Amino acid sequence: MVLADVFGDKAKNAQLLEHTIVVDPKIRMVTPYMYHHFIEALVQNDRKEVALSFMRAYWGEMVKDGADTFWELYDPADKDVAPYGSKMVNSYCHAWSCSPSYIIRKYLI
Repeated sequence: MVLADVFGDKAKNAQLLEHTIVVDPKIRMVTPYMYHHFIEALVQNDRKEVALSFMRAYWGEMVKDGADTFWELYDPADKDVAPYGSKMVNSYCHAWSCSPSYIIRKYLI
């Protein structure tokens, strides 16, 4: 809804994003795909610092866990989570994981 600008109001968009952060839903984001869209929504609605903190917490934590490429799925709270029933079939070099470089170049420099 925020990326589609359903409300047409950055303040309302930001309020919805902040509510999502506070509520911290039980079904959480665990993929670079979801983080990409969430972070882009934050940036587009004047929440760049919050976006950077999520970027650091997600991709930064992945690096701390030894990633030399970014993974298809990563949950800092559950390092063994896998989308296909086994970590053996996870992609450890996934296209959506380039989001930090895209977002930094498009919005932050």
